[in-house]
Amino acid sequence: MKSINMILWLLFLSISINSYGQQKKLSVDEVIRTAEDVLKKRKQVSYNTKYTLYSDYSTKEIYEQYKGVFLKKNNVCYVKIKNTEFIAYDNYGLKINNDEKAIQIRNAANAAFEESPLSVTAYLKVFENRTIKNDKDFYICELKPGKISQVMLSKVIIYIKKSDLSITKQLLYYVEKMETKDKNGKKIYTTPRLEITFSNRIIDNKKDDLLIKRDNYFTVKGSDIKLSQRFSGYKLFKS
Repeated sequence: MKSINMILWLLFLSISINSYGQQKKLSVDEVIRTAEDVLKKRKQVSYNTKYTLYSDYSTKEIYEQYKGVFLKKNNVCYVKIKNTEFIAYDNYGLKINNDEKAIQIRNAANAAFEESPLSVTAYLKVFENRTIKNDKDFYICELKPGKISQVMLSKVIIYIKKSDLSITKQLLYYVEKMETKDKNGKKIYTTPRLEITFSNRIIDNKKDDLLIKRDNYFTVKGSDIKLSQRFSGYKLFKS
């Protein structure tokens, strides 16, 4: 599996949310469902993200690292990881590969919800085994698949602030092996883990409005979709 594809595959499930009120003992399901519900009600959220890939479950040596952005405003979600962008509207989802100069546009109802970190309850659909630990500042939710599963992860660990139920970090442990090299340059295969962290991003309404404006990417007339002029050299794929 190519490392960038691993990062893009897990894209979306991790965003901070605003204050949840009084702390209380919560189950994994309650923490995740409540976080999603509160986040849905926020009109604007903006975060810097960092994706750090490690070649195995325990090493501290970084294999690859990418910075990104998450923006949610007016029910539109914009996500950027390295040179790849995702924009999700109510009825259209875009993937822009700036390296390959290609744009994929998918016509789908509720794309903004399905393709965004709002859909945190998606984890609950595929991970049967769930435990929660408490430390001073965080709920630490650990999710694992059942004995028979096609999930590409052996477990996911999510750190959620007790003060506001904000998701600050995710650890994802893959089951599919990745090709790397040892210190002697010999080809080896390891099972990687990915760490995603979230930090507050300064809101710039002028810039952010451009990031989510649909006409900045494409226009629709009848059944015809036309890319904006700035993507004149890009190839369009529709589905």
